[in-house]
Parts: sequence; structure tokens; C-alpha cells
Amino acid sequence: MKTKLLILILLGFFILPACQDDFETPDTDVLVPEKAVVVQSGTIVTTTIHSKALEGNLVGDPADRPVYVYLPKSYYADPDKRFPVIYSLHGMPAWGKMMMEPVPFEIFKQVANLQVSVDYPGVELEDWLNDLVDNKGMKEAIIVFPDARTLFGVSSYTNSEVLGKCEDYICNDLVKFIDSNYRTIAHFNWRAITGHCAGAYGALKLAMKHPDVFRYAAGLSPAHFPRETLMYMAAMMPVEDDMWEPMGAPAGPIPYDPMQPYKFVNNSVYFLMQAWLPNPSNPPYLADLPFTFVDGTPVMDEELMKKIDQQNLMALSTKYRNGLKKLKTVYFDCGMSDDLMMYPPNQLFDKHLSEMHVKHQFERFEGTHIDHLYQRTEKALVMLSNDFPEYE
Repeated sequence: MKTKLLILILLGFFILPACQDDFETPDTDVLVPEKAVVVQSGTIVTTTIHSKALEGNLVGDPADRPVYVYLPKSYYADPDKRFPVIYSLHGMPAWGKMMMEPVPFEIFKQVANLQVSVDYPGVELEDWLNDLVDNKGMKEAIIVFPDARTLFGVSSYTNSEVLGKCEDYICNDLVKFIDSNYRTIAHFNWRAITGHCAGAYGALKLAMKHPDVFRYAAGLSPAHFPRETLMYMAAMMPVEDDMWEPMGAPAGPIPYDPMQPYKFVNNSVYFLMQAWLPNPSNPPYLADLPFTFVDGTPVMDEELMKKIDQQNLMALSTKYRNGLKKLKTVYFDCGMSDDLMMYPPNQLFDKHLSEMHVKHQFERFEGTHIDHLYQRTEKALVMLSNDFPEYE
């Protein structure tokens, strides 16, 4: 595993300057015209959104973002028909094409030392989605795949002084954009949100905070970062730095590119803290860390850890309990062998929701963090699409 990781790191440093180019320039298709088009199946179109919520962020991330939109076959065949919408938030790999490309998953597997590869279906995502509609029981819906990555990785879908208003980007700018440009049913009763890892955290958090926007939520391996996990990550940061140092990499995070190796632990700590502990007065990373190193050993700052705890799903579910109870679907799963330490906190989250009498479903499965990901996504999409009420 270390040999594979070093190979990836070496490859990354030959082309590391490419990471400085930030985000790819998205291909933009003309929005689907409001007239019948003869097509045989659903398709994914690409467009661009300008988000005012992301303007002026301090890390220089673009306010113009690619958006990938799946339009089912009937969207073209019946120009008067309107459709429910499912928003799918990415985790790592952190980009809007998360479900469309296998290479970033393999890089993620290597840099995070994951046990298994993702079950990539081997066909284009639109073909996979069409098969769900034609053969797997999914009802037709528009599915939106936004891009929410930041300089070092995922935004955590949190409003931040440093990263911009990433929560508002999804809940306000993106939803209004989709409702304005596509034939949606523009009402929370026909709007769902899902995602994996950080995207699952975002989906559950945004739904409980904004039940007037989303009424259905499904999270796959939701991300949790309790004290024990952060202390483990802190201990691993210098180890990771030592592995990268022979290739000339500085300590700390490096710009994220889903197609290149990156520092998984260092990047994760800094993109989390830029969301949860932003500090514009603390260059160069504009964030505080909740720990310091004393003789090489990380020591937790308890006051900063309390601030982080306020952002975890346990605390948020208590604070937004009334919003949670308005949701018509609350579903999440986690592998019992999750190799990113997510299973124990998800067990506690399940227990916590039960104690609050929040109707929900938690599914345990034999597997790891990205094990059976497409199979699990299939289940979530089929479930959410069937939970929508009929619309006349």
C-alpha cells in the first residue's frame, strides 16, 4: 500500500502545478428548450451557475460552478410535464462529477488507505440512471449533481467567512437556478437531497435546517468528526508530511485536484477547519486548528473542540429537532467496517434520533466506507423517487 501511495505521490508532483489552476472550465450545454424533442432515453446536460453566495470567498474559489443535471426521458417527450428533483451532494472525491469517473475513486482509495475499490458500474452515469428508471423501480425525477469543492477539498456545505456561504449556495442559489431553468415541481414536497460522506453530512444537515426547501433526505456513510477521530487525524498529519517531504512538498495541505494524488489527512483537517473554525486573521490557511503539538504529541484545545462539536450531526439534530420532524424521509446507512471510523458515531446518531423520537431509518451493512456505493446510491434514489407524492 505504501508503495502504491508513493507512486501516486510521485506522479502527482510531476503535475502538481496543474493543481494551481483550481477548477476546470465547465462545458456548457444550451438549456433544454421548452418543446418536444425526440429522444430514446434520459440524458445528463451540463450548465453553469453563478453563485452570489460564493462571491468574494477568501481562498479564491470560483463563484461560477458546473452543474450536471439528469433529465429523464419524459422530460423531452412531454413538454408540459413537471418533475420532482433530487439533489446529490458529493463527498470525496470532491467534485460534481464524483459519480461519473472511476479514477478519482482509485486515487481516494490509495491516499486514504481504503480497503476496497468502489463498485463503479462500468457504464456512463446517464445509462446507469436510465436503467434504474427502466428496470429498477426508480420513478422519473430530475437529479442535480452540483460542484461544491474548495481549494483543499470539500466545503462541508457550511457558511464560512473563509470559504463563502456554501450552505446558501445549495439551498438558495442552486435551488432557485434549477427551478428557474428546468421544469421542476418547485415545492418542498417534491424536493429531496442525498449524498455520500461529507455529502451525506451536508444532505442531512441542510434538510433538517431547511425543511421548507427539502422534505426528504438520505445520507450514505455520513461524516462525523468526534474528538477521537480528530486526535487520530492530528497524529497522522506529520506522518503524511514526512511521506511527501522527499518530493519537495511543504508541510500542510496542498491544492486539491480530483485527478491527482493529494494529502488526504492534512487536506481534510484544513478544509474542515476552514468551514468550522475559520479565521481570516490567521494566514496562510485562514483557519484555527483545534490542537497544538507539544513535543510531537497533539494536545486538544477544549474550547475550539466545543465549537466543532456544535457542527456535528448529534448537536445539529438536537438544535433542529423540529425541522427533522417535518421531514418525510430520514435515511442513512454505514458499513460496519467503515475504514474512516464513521460506524461508531453513526450508531450513536441512530440512537440519538430514536431517543428524540425522530422517525428515521438506519441501515447497517457488511462493508467499508465506499463499499457497494453505487448499489447503495441506487437504493437511495429509488426510495426517494418513490416517496414523492403524485403530482397533477
